[in-house]
Parts: sequence; C-alpha cells; structure tokens
Amino acid sequence: MGKQIVLIDSDQHFLKLVASVLEGRGHKALPCSNLKEADEKIKTADMVIVGSPLSEGGELPWLLEKRRAGMTAKLVLVGSSANYMEGLKNKLTADHSVSLSVHKPLIPYIFGAQVDRTLDDDKSEAAAQKMKDFETMFLALVTKYARVLPNRIMELAEAIQKAKNDPSNAELTQEVRGLAHKIKGTGGSLGFRKVSELMAYIEDAAAEVSSKPRDEQLIIWSEVDRKLLEVKEAGDSECQEINEAVASSGIKPQQAVHNPAMTRILVVDEDRGFLDIVSELGKQRLVEIVRAAGLKEALEQAVVYPLDAALINVLPEKPEQCFGLARQLRELPGYENLPLAFVSGQALVKNMVEAAHAGASLYLDKPIASDALEKAVQHLVNIRQGGRPRILICDDDEFFCNTVALVLRNEGMIVRILNDPSKILDTMQEYPPELLLLDVMMPGVTGFEVCRMLRQIPRWQDLPIIFLTGQTGVEARLEAFRSGGDDYLPKPVVNEELLTRVKVRLDRSRMLKDRSDKDTTTGLLLRRAFSEQLGAILAEAQRLKTTFAICLLDVDHFKKVNDTYGHLAGDKVLAGLGQLLSRRFRVDDLRGRWGGEEFMLAFRRETKATMHLAVHRVLEEFRQITFTGDKGEEFCNSFSGGIAEYPLDGNSVFELVKVADARLYMAKKRGRNQIVIDDEENIEEKKEGTTEGASAR
Repeated sequence: MGKQIVLIDSDQHFLKLVASVLEGRGHKALPCSNLKEADEKIKTADMVIVGSPLSEGGELPWLLEKRRAGMTAKLVLVGSSANYMEGLKNKLTADHSVSLSVHKPLIPYIFGAQVDRTLDDDKSEAAAQKMKDFETMFLALVTKYARVLPNRIMELAEAIQKAKNDPSNAELTQEVRGLAHKIKGTGGSLGFRKVSELMAYIEDAAAEVSSKPRDEQLIIWSEVDRKLLEVKEAGDSECQEINEAVASSGIKPQQAVHNPAMTRILVVDEDRGFLDIVSELGKQRLVEIVRAAGLKEALEQAVVYPLDAALINVLPEKPEQCFGLARQLRELPGYENLPLAFVSGQALVKNMVEAAHAGASLYLDKPIASDALEKAVQHLVNIRQGGRPRILICDDDEFFCNTVALVLRNEGMIVRILNDPSKILDTMQEYPPELLLLDVMMPGVTGFEVCRMLRQIPRWQDLPIIFLTGQTGVEARLEAFRSGGDDYLPKPVVNEELLTRVKVRLDRSRMLKDRSDKDTTTGLLLRRAFSEQLGAILAEAQRLKTTFAICLLDVDHFKKVNDTYGHLAGDKVLAGLGQLLSRRFRVDDLRGRWGGEEFMLAFRRETKATMHLAVHRVLEEFRQITFTGDKGEEFCNSFSGGIAEYPLDGNSVFELVKVADARLYMAKKRGRNQIVIDDEENIEEKKEGTTEGASAR
C-alpha cells in the first residue's frame, strides 16, 4: 500500500524527478519548495524527504521542533554532496531520528528502492543484504554502461557520417536511427537522461530525413551534428556524475558483478559439505541456492526471499520435523504451490509416503550424483505453478535487457532474455512465459510481426504482450494494438512504470485464467480444465512409457448433510475438502471438482498402491475437521474413493475414469469412508446397479 511522502527542496528539478520515482512506486508525493509550505503536509505524512541545505536554511532546527511536537514520520536527508553530508552528520542528534542519509547526485531507481526499504518494517539482516545486493548489481550495470557509452556515441557518429555521404542509402539512415534508438532506451533507463533526450531528437531526425528534399536534408543533418556535440558533452558530464555516485556508495566496480540467477531454490541440510556442492552446481546452472542449516533458518529465509522450490534433507533422527517444515512452507502466503523435494540416506517406504503427503515431487537418495541433482533442480523449476511470474524479454539490445531484467528480478519475477527474435518460438516452448516484453525495432523482423505470428498460435493467443518502443506517435501506438499487443511502454523505460504495468497485466491475466478454469467454491480446477490437463498427462505417459494414477472421490452422505445442516454447511464441506486437497500432494499433481460432491485427482509417475496410502492420509485429516451447520451444530464427515492406474487399468482417460468410478462405487457398498484400488467385485455389477449407486451416494 502506497505511503504519503513529503518532499522538501528548493530545486524544482529535483522535486519533479523524485516525485515521479515515488509515484511510480505507488506512493503519494507531496512536493514543497520551502519549510512553511510543508508545515501542514507533514502532519499526515509517513515519510519526509528533505534536501539540504535549503535556500532558506534552518532545516535541522525545524525538524527537531517537529519531532518534539510529535512528528513520527520517517526522515530522509539528501545532502548536496558527499562532503556536505559528512559535515552535516556532526550536527545531527538522536532526536532528529534520521532513517536514511544520502547525497546528490542520485540514481533515481536506486533511491526509490532505498525509500521502499526504509518504509519497510522488515529490518532483518537477510532483508538488508538483499537490498545491498540489488544496489550492487544495479550500480554495476550503470558503471559498465558508463564505460561503453563513449564507444556507442562514436559508433553513432561514424554511422551519421556514412549516411550523410550516401543520402540515397536508406539502410545507412536506418542504422543511425537504430543506434540512436538503443542509446535513448538503455541510457535513459539507467539514468543518463540528458543523453537520452538528445538521442530522441537524432532518432526522429533519422526517421524523417529520407522523405525531405535535398536542401532540407542538409539542414537536418547539420542540426544532427550539433546535437551530437551536445551528446558528447552530456555523456562526459553524466558519466562523471555516475562515477561519483558509485564511488561514494563504497562499492568497487570489480565487486559489482551482475547476478543473472533466474530461479531460487531453498536447500535445507545440516551437512554444510552438501550445501557447498549444491551451491556450486547452482552457480554453474544460473540457479541461486538459498542455504539453510536448520528448520528455523529455513522459514526465515523463505519469508525474505521469493522461492521457486525447496530441497529438504530428511534427518533420520527427526523425519517428522522435516516433513512438518514442508507443510509449513506450503502454508506461507504465496507458497501454496511451492515445488518440494526430499533427499535422504534411508529411503524408507513410510518416509516416502509421508513425503508424498507433504507434497514432494521428488524423493532422492544420498549420495546424489551431480547430473541427478541437476535434473532434479530443473524438474522442480519446470513444474513451478502459480508462484513467481515468468517473464520473457525479447530485445536485441543486451544492455537494455539486463537493465529491465534486474528491475523485474528484484521484484521476485523469473526473467529470461532473448536477443534474437528468430528463436522466439523455440524459446517459448522451452520456457513458457506468463508475459512477453517485446521490442519493436529489431534486426530482420519487427516486434509487430512477431506479435502477429504469436496471435495465430492458439497457445499464445491470450499471452499478455507489452511493446517496448521509442516510437510514441499515434500510428505506432495504433499498430501496437492492431498487431495484437496489450500495452506499450515508451523508451527510455521508467522503471516504476514498467513494474506497475507488468504487475497489472499479470494480475489481470491470472484473474481471468482462474475465473475460467477454477471452481469458485473449492478453488480447484473445473472439469473441463482438469480434463484438458489430464489428457496432457496421458500423452506424456504414452511418450515416456511411464505410469500415472487417478482417484475419484465422493463426499459421504452429502445429501444428508444438506438436508440436516443446510446447504451453506454443505458448501463449507466442499470448500474444506478443496482447501485440504490443494495443500496436500505435489505441485504437478492435478486436483479438480468433477461435479457436485465428486472430486478427481491425478498423480504423475505414481502407482495406485503408493497413492492409496497418501490419499488415505488425507482422508484421516478430513475426518478430523469440524464443520458448523446453519444453526451452529457441529459435525464431521468423510469421503470415499476409487483409484485407477495407467496402463494397468486402462489406456485412455475414458477407461481409467470408468474403472475409478467402479471402485468408488465399491467403496460406497463396503460402508464408505475408504479408498478402493482392487477389483474384488465384478465391474459389470456397477452397470446393473446404476440406480442403486446413485441413491447410495
């Protein structure tokens, strides 16, 4: 939720810059050019940012007076320089209660992140380290770009000279436009604002010069030459400012190495040697490993870092605590679908059943070979559902991609970069994104053409696509929507606006998907969506020659529940079972409402014997839940189920469902409150007793 932040500074340019950064992060900025103007506004403020020294002076006594009068807002001081800030520290007292001290020049996005960190109540060491790591990586990117910017400007100057010497060559003019476009987008996003503004002029000039008469072309190129001189001066000035900001941050350029980790896995084990092995593997495979030597540390890490999966060692002396940790992780907000794997030196059947019940997708034996561990990590990452959003950035400017990727990753998103648009279909097959950020100007093919192609493929017709473009004219905006895009962002990208638009599109896309695929009462898949995914499981099993099991469940005496306790109580029973099923089993298992009081489950790569034990554990849990009737009466309930296995019980979805339904009927006949996996009674009896079976349920 956004905060009210009062900004006090006599520099209008600074006020405008910081206000845009804060508002882009969802806060309400209240700019003030003097202390008198701020008197009333600070009464309801969550934070006060003061530029020092103010032209009128006296800001420190004023702040002290406001503190003594009861001002509780967090205070941020922004000094005019590093030297001034050093001298100011001697004048500050504990009563001023300063939360953050920085100095100009500021790197806007870094400052916005620092403000959010200051407003955040999480003061843990892990959270502080996360913020420091982000600042280090962002400053590294800025520093690196400051080093290459002079070369980029020189390349542009050479391209301009070639285009002037051969005015009829459209390709040369297009090259000028493309180079200016890249510097405008990347430079502006990294804080080189003046350079970006000048590049916008050169890009526009290159776009229209070919359509002008020869005498007007000479005038345009003359003006481009003048702007190029300004670019060189602005570049030198802004590079110096950036280097000063980095130097004052205390971060050495050689320390500031960008972390390209796409995914993050929590590994819990008391064996530090094993943690070292997994961490090294993670570095090789661009997977960040979050280490935890104990259960308490694991939960603390899960709260701070957005995780994609967890690998937990089952300790022989306390296996129940390890399985309990898995359940606790899955109960944390946002981790309902967290993929889990267990590793153990003792592969006991009891522990394997407990692992399946806790939601483990894999159960590995120690010692683990590096290739087996790599496959396990990849499997966990691939089955991640409903958690961190997966973003694909398609842009031929690697610097720009890294800038956007860093911003998105810092918000917990998984990001893949693609610089060659011709490979987009292969990339999306391997890495199916939830949102695509697509550049318009790319070599060989435009973003508009890529978007039209994707919209012709059923799988990608509903994929949110946001264009990243320096073309802000009406025709370009119309073309973005005509080609099937959902939104567009002008380059240079304002990072806060980027985050807002991406989050809005992701939230809306997920909401629409859930609305069409999920049952509102139980939160599970509807029959149509379940059947589609079950068909995919069958195809996978046929292709890989593996097995899978399905289980058809039916709430016992459901009609009696409705008649005795009321229909609202019946809905509570359905919702309770739905919530229990969603928390149990593995992320890649399917759970659906088949119809009425019937539920369907599907378990990849499992036999009916193994899943019979896991489902029975859920039955035991369900029996312990107390429900309340419409008049306050308390009651408990149970369910019955039948399990079928591919290919043992059938080679098609229809055959498997038929067998599972027959075994469910057997469970009802045997007294309910049980799961049946055998065929002791003839399935034909089910056909003869259809009417009797309907009344029994």
